Amino acid sequence: MADNDYSNLSKEQLLEMIHHLDRSRKYGLVWEEEKEPEKVVAEIQDKIPVLQEIQDREIFNSVDQPTHMLIEGDNFHSLTVLNQTHQGKIDLIYIDPPYNTGKENEFLYNDRYVDINDGYRHSKWLSFMWKRLNLAKSLLKNTGAIFISIDDNEIAQLKLLCQEIFGEENFVAQFVRKNKAGSGHDSGQVAVEFDYMLCFAKDKAELKFAKEKLDVESDKKYRLSDAHVEFRGKYYLRDLDYRGSYSESMDYVITAPDGTVMFSGGKFGKPNTWRWNQDKLKWGIENDFIVFKKTNKQWKVYIKQYQFVDNLNRRRERQLPYRALIQFLNSEGSQELNEVVAQSIFKFPKPIGLIRFCIDLFESKEITVLDFFAGSGTTGHAVLKANEADNGKRQFILCTNNENNICEEVTYTRVSKVIQGYQGPKKLHPPIAQNLKYFKAAFEEKDPKTEKKDNLIFSSK
Repeated sequence: MADNDYSNLSKEQLLEMIHHLDRSRKYGLVWEEEKEPEKVVAEIQDKIPVLQEIQDREIFNSVDQPTHMLIEGDNFHSLTVLNQTHQGKIDLIYIDPPYNTGKENEFLYNDRYVDINDGYRHSKWLSFMWKRLNLAKSLLKNTGAIFISIDDNEIAQLKLLCQEIFGEENFVAQFVRKNKAGSGHDSGQVAVEFDYMLCFAKDKAELKFAKEKLDVESDKKYRLSDAHVEFRGKYYLRDLDYRGSYSESMDYVITAPDGTVMFSGGKFGKPNTWRWNQDKLKWGIENDFIVFKKTNKQWKVYIKQYQFVDNLNRRRERQLPYRALIQFLNSEGSQELNEVVAQSIFKFPKPIGLIRFCIDLFESKEITVLDFFAGSGTTGHAVLKANEADNGKRQFILCTNNENNICEEVTYTRVSKVIQGYQGPKKLHPPIAQNLKYFKAAFEEKDPKTEKKDNLIFSSK
């Protein structure tokens, strides 16, 4: 029968079609039904998904340290098993799925890459994501949230998909991330230098994010002195000399560029001091916040007062919510990965700072973090660094396939070296001595011998 030829249908068949159309959604995201069911989904109909521990890849340091998990296998399979062991136990999910750009070797579906000429490209991607996000939702605690990196190719569709799965009322934010230091790639008309990160809560009413804590002077988190210099914007000059209550720590000698000695005035009986102490002045000179000007043979010292820095100060004082406009450069992610593993597979791995940004939104130091598109292992690295910074007990679960040996040669190699310590091209990195277990996802025929053990589903073989 030709498409849309209904002449040979019975009355009952036509009535069923009408009823189906009446029941169909009138608003929301609609995509073509799968013409080719996903193999890994079909497999679990007749087989039991299990995790098999690879014991010779276990790293153990101490019972007092958290134990992390790395699962090698298809993430649908891994999520299915985790729904038996970790349902409602995950605080934070971060994923960096295929962006579905149509480029070569990017989005793999049923062992074939989906290219730009595939008429079902978007439908395959949406079906692929829908299955996995549904499983991910049931893993989250009611106080948990999911973060998804994405770019312009699927941002609109992904947001609608997440609204359907998590609920429009649980949308938290659409972060805009500046990801390139330069002008970005040319889309054909406009240079694009950003992508996005969607955030949805399991239950927004129960989600409580931390407030932003900034130290403007040292600014270790955001490195104001380098990464943000180009974004300081306009400034005015503010006299470093301050007429007010006298403070001995603020009354010291400053040497001008030509060697001239400058005093604030306090030593001469005037109620003047400098606005900044000596350490802060040193920081200001090193980071281009101080200007020396000579007028009529007399030197003056000024502070560059940026509106950007004023905003940071006000945010610090008022403990405002984190902002949705963020900067974490892909180039930093590449440098961080190549410091640990010599590889050429991942061209634009996410930087550790982006995942730390998500982690820092949670006050607790004992959260469980899941990444089921783990790839290069940035999420695991970020969790380990967060624990190192504040003696936290956070745990990570990483899921990735082993296409091109990425799980064995990149993901596992990276996190194991960070745990055990390593010598990078630039410096020695001491160990972050925690524990790691390595699993492979597998299928078994249905058998009564399969049992639950140690909070994981294991084969009895």
